[in-house]
Amino acid sequence: MKQRTLGNSGITVSEVGFGAWTISTNWWGKADDAADMLKTAFDCGITFYDTAPAYGDDGFGETVMAPFLAEHHDEVVITTKCGYDIHAERPSEHSERPHDWSRTSIFQQTEESLKRLGVETIDLMQLHNARMDAVENDDLFATLNELKDMGKIRAYGVALGPAIGWVDEGIASLENRNIDTLQTVYNALEQEPGRTFARNEACTSGNVALIARVPHASDALSGKVTRESLNEMLASGDHRSYRVKDNMLDNLDKADAISFLWAQETGRTIGQAAVAAILAEPTFACVLPTCITVQEVREYAEATGFPLSAEEAEQLWAAYDDNFGHTNRFDMELRK
Repeated sequence: MKQRTLGNSGITVSEVGFGAWTISTNWWGKADDAADMLKTAFDCGITFYDTAPAYGDDGFGETVMAPFLAEHHDEVVITTKCGYDIHAERPSEHSERPHDWSRTSIFQQTEESLKRLGVETIDLMQLHNARMDAVENDDLFATLNELKDMGKIRAYGVALGPAIGWVDEGIASLENRNIDTLQTVYNALEQEPGRTFARNEACTSGNVALIARVPHASDALSGKVTRESLNEMLASGDHRSYRVKDNMLDNLDKADAISFLWAQETGRTIGQAAVAAILAEPTFACVLPTCITVQEVREYAEATGFPLSAEEAEQLWAAYDDNFGHTNRFDMELRK
């Protein structure tokens, strides 16, 4: 497994990471045993583990990691997030709890995360789905610097979301804050706003590393969703069902235009091609695939062995610039 560095932090991570979201909730369908998936990830050379207290109830996204970290903490990098008041009621399933960015709350959230994870230091703390009010909050970043000086965290960044977009928040974070990482939705079919971030001087200089999530475009690039199975997915009630049908049909058509990335002679699966396509952009340090099976963890971890050639990368980016030769049924507006 190849490694890349998280901005100026000096922290190196595997090019493919493990997101604990799927083992902490049922929002992407029922996952395999958490311990088995974590063991498989570690055995595959994955050293970067991304979680958050807002995953599941009562901080389960962190407590589920504790047994694994007790055995491997010195060998892996753990990142969690802060911002959401997990003690508040969730308005509805798949919805957000309220944020609390106050100094008192961030200190309390950090201490609770350390306890749930069973560690003394969090390698990377990310502001979870930060809006502009958080990005512009000087006191919040002063608090993060305090936590860093105290040794509670080693580095910090911003995780944009929940949906794709938040370009203004991302640019403001890159240009006005001393962050080490910026996490965003980015994949071969949905390259904005990731492309905009990747071209920012903070990233091209290596000061900030990008982290990609939703690399398979809600399974349009994993082979798990086809035109024939799309209605079933949209009726499932899981997080993917919030996608607009015409948007998914657009993505499936666009995927056909770049199928050369997983042609038989490449040795890649479609899911591996999706990961390799992101890693062709050097400003992205790590990809966080959405995995619910041990087999998927293995498949996506192996993608680092099949990097895109320079010619393939240029063909992909040119295809994106031409909208993959496709006329959209649905033009998805980026969130802001």
